[in-house]
Amino acid sequence: MATTQTDSQSETESDSEGQSPSYRHSISIQPSKHEAPEYDRTEVVFVKVPASMSETFNSGPECGSTVLPDLFDDAELTFDEVEEFGWPVADGMMFAFRAYTPSRQSSVQRKTTDFSSDIDSLPEPLHTTYQKLKAELPESLEIRTGVLPMGSFGSSPALGTRLVMENQNQKPAGREKVADADANALFESLAGEPFLYHALYRRSSQLPESNEYQVTVRIFLFNPEYKISTESEYADCLRFGRKCDPANSFANLGVSSSLAVIDDGYNVSWLDQEVVMPARDSELPHFSTGQSLITGKAEFEQMRRGQYGASDVLENRCAYTSLLAREIDLEHYVGLGTVDPGVDPWQKAPQLTGPDIDEVGIDPDEVLPDEVTISVDAPVEDTAFDQEPTTANDGTEDHWTAIKNVAVAFETEGYDVVIVTQDTGSRPDLWVRRDDGEIFAVEVEYRTRSKAGSFYTNLIRQAVWGYKTITVMVPQTDENGRTESLDTLGNWALNSLAVPMKKRDPIKTRVHNCSGEIVVNGKTMLLPDGVAEAKWWLTCDSEYLLIHDGEILARGDATEPFEAFEFNVPRYYEDGDHYVVENKYGKPVQTCSEESDIENTKLRPCNRPVDLSYIQFVEALYCYDPEAQELVQQDMTAHWDVEQASTRNEQSHQQAFETFLVEHENDDPILERECRPFIKDWIEQLSTHDHPGNHIFGEYRKDYYARKRISTELGMEYSYPGVSFRYPRGLVSPDLPGLDTKPVFPEGWNIAAEDVLREPLIHGLDDRSEIESGAKTGAKPENDA
Repeated sequence: MATTQTDSQSETESDSEGQSPSYRHSISIQPSKHEAPEYDRTEVVFVKVPASMSETFNSGPECGSTVLPDLFDDAELTFDEVEEFGWPVADGMMFAFRAYTPSRQSSVQRKTTDFSSDIDSLPEPLHTTYQKLKAELPESLEIRTGVLPMGSFGSSPALGTRLVMENQNQKPAGREKVADADANALFESLAGEPFLYHALYRRSSQLPESNEYQVTVRIFLFNPEYKISTESEYADCLRFGRKCDPANSFANLGVSSSLAVIDDGYNVSWLDQEVVMPARDSELPHFSTGQSLITGKAEFEQMRRGQYGASDVLENRCAYTSLLAREIDLEHYVGLGTVDPGVDPWQKAPQLTGPDIDEVGIDPDEVLPDEVTISVDAPVEDTAFDQEPTTANDGTEDHWTAIKNVAVAFETEGYDVVIVTQDTGSRPDLWVRRDDGEIFAVEVEYRTRSKAGSFYTNLIRQAVWGYKTITVMVPQTDENGRTESLDTLGNWALNSLAVPMKKRDPIKTRVHNCSGEIVVNGKTMLLPDGVAEAKWWLTCDSEYLLIHDGEILARGDATEPFEAFEFNVPRYYEDGDHYVVENKYGKPVQTCSEESDIENTKLRPCNRPVDLSYIQFVEALYCYDPEAQELVQQDMTAHWDVEQASTRNEQSHQQAFETFLVEHENDDPILERECRPFIKDWIEQLSTHDHPGNHIFGEYRKDYYARKRISTELGMEYSYPGVSFRYPRGLVSPDLPGLDTKPVFPEGWNIAAEDVLREPLIHGLDDRSEIESGAKTGAKPENDA
């Protein structure tokens, strides 16, 4: 979304137009006082990577290049551009990200202080950008939201350039072939210098040679040492070379600097060594009128406006003024590395400043309340409602309050309601019975968006026993009485049901973590030094991998309990009155008297998905409205569920194929009859229209994967060579939740178990007896709703 310009610029900035670049006083960057002028970026997410993380956070490019595809792949919002800014501070690097959507999200420009302190009330696309960065980056990084004051960098740089390709049929080198010519190399080369790095990313399906992204990269220096103010200074530059061309850090990619392209079009006069003349037929202006091209000020102006196009001069002299990239090639340009200048580098740029994390924005996490109390005004007569929180449910006091509120709402709707005494076994939060005698298990989900693993654990438990389940999402309310949007909450729940995955890459799937711990042979597993978060991945070969910086720390079969996995991680155990920490080889490395003194982070177990989608596990989805004290049913429909059949058919199949199928070289191609029923059912469950026709490839469908007829025991059948499900359906292991106890129904209802229980809803699981008891598992998840 383009920012709205103010009526007039400051006199200082206006006076500088048409003159040599000059330095002026920076504007205020205090979030509570800063008024956004014309070029400021609003709704920005800031990330600081301190110098102290130079060793522990060494996967900056990889992390950054996973965040961007996640933004562009968002199911609810269409992102057409993402801007990245990077600049040094005294003790590290600052980064700012601004995403854009083609639709109007807000009609006014906002200041930092306009944002609610509740994460879930952040406007889009800021909310999604914040959540994606928060999920992908290490927890120890500071992440804030607010306004990027472009005035901090002045009205003109000392030098500015962009990366270009001079020749046709020339492409930047791939990441697999050249890995050290990137943004991080640039940051290292400019350590101690005041600079601004700007990359603008756009994605298109129309790019050639499997390229997905078009990237515009600009770099600006602010040290007056590199400034060219006079023609004689430029003549010296042409004779002896520029003191610094930051684009040289990317030279091994085969790209060029726009400054070098411009310089090649000028010559020093042989009559006067202080006079510069444009080369014949170059169509370049003389120095007096072309100074903005020579210094890069023109690029700075375009950057401030958020434009990715280049000047006509550059367009005529270069084959490409933006770069094409595959997803992996984004690692060239998305930095997220850090430097250690030792001192504030902006001391070299008079009257300019690169704002630090404390000077911009707010941290939404810091202002979330620890507890929420919602009053229940309706009378509660059923003694089952009056249980103590410690026995009524296995969550927090807030969860208990939410359960009582939802129970009252169902009673108001005419249901018979019983709150279930919890024993951490196969228990829903509520049983409700409709007038027609139909019985449903109800899961009340509170604070689940930050603990998606628990959300899935509850669903799997109900699916094991075949309950008809209703899910109710309860919003949080902050200390100022602001309640998160029911639409946002409902959309999150629907998307999480439809696609229960944290992240997808071309060959594996990131799954959510659960709380709890993993204990093997009496020893609790830990993460290695400096690793703050477990990243579990599930492959299409039914294998879990715990990966950090390309190293496999643990692995195991998807149908085996955690105690059967191979772990190459530290672990600890209690030995009398002290605790012993061992390294991955079993050698003691630390002894401490208190468990809290253990320096390593506990290894959390992952949620273990039992299917590619959970939408079939839920009969209905509701949100509880605390203001109206009523239940609001959510439409369980996808964004592509439109009246136009061609659009609906195309977009639904595109999402299904891209989400659930991956390329996988094997000798066992997936048959159409194995994937087609799942895709049809998934589309039907998310649509108000009938399921799609049996023929996938009609006039509205493109062939996402090549089909081939092969001979099977049933004859000639269509198959997809080199393709498989992202991971197999029906993955069951002995540690599935809910296997240790049988369901118990309200005694007063006189219900026989067989009248409520159905066959397991999990694909391929015909009977619960096929799964061994989960009592032997070494994982101890805590189901925190």
